[in-house]
Amino acid sequence: MAKISIKQKPTFQREVEIPRVGDKPIKVLFTFTFLDRAKVAQMIDSEILHSQKVAEQLAAGGISAADIAVQMEDFQVSYLTKIVAGWGFEEEFNEENLRELVRGWDAVPTAIINTYKTSYQAAREGN
Repeated sequence: MAKISIKQKPTFQREVEIPRVGDKPIKVLFTFTFLDRAKVAQMIDSEILHSQKVAEQLAAGGISAADIAVQMEDFQVSYLTKIVAGWGFEEEFNEENLRELVRGWDAVPTAIINTYKTSYQAAREGN
């Protein structure tokens, strides 16, 4: 019988359906970084804390939609930097190009993050 390792591969690939304004979505292959249970929980905690921070700022007043957009962009770039290791776009995968992708349309980071999370869910259901 073949031996199988208990260790996960450090990366995995999934196609992400990237929405485009005024055009059909495109499928792009992303290479994601594997995170263990504790690190995934930390990522979820960071999402919760970010949402709470924005909600508190809105409740206190005095924050503009532009300010929130900048905060969201920074948060999403930081988040995606931790889970994305590469992509199938022509442009090199780096922070500058990732920021440009995030800035382009707010549905794009959500599509990437949801694909990442769905990969973990599919693994749970398969066991």
